[in-house]
Amino acid sequence: MEAFKFETTVLEDGIIKIPDFFRFKNRKVRISIETVNESKNELEEKEKIINEFFEKWGGFFSMADDTDDDRYNYLMEKYK
Repeated sequence: MEAFKFETTVLEDGIIKIPDFFRFKNRKVRISIETVNESKNELEEKEKIINEFFEKWGGFFSMADDTDDDRYNYLMEKYK
């Protein structure tokens, strides 16, 4: 029996992405889930980094709002 360990995030819709998933094709696997508790300080630090990024770069492409690129418009709406 082989064991693999990796960290991933359960997405809001409940999907779990497994790295190198196709290595396990046609094999029986046993999956167990262990939560990783991040401290409140780590979460606050990550949120601070994200907010600083958006403050710095958020308006960088502001003049491109009226583009006809559907992918761009979708992403801009998603991450507002």
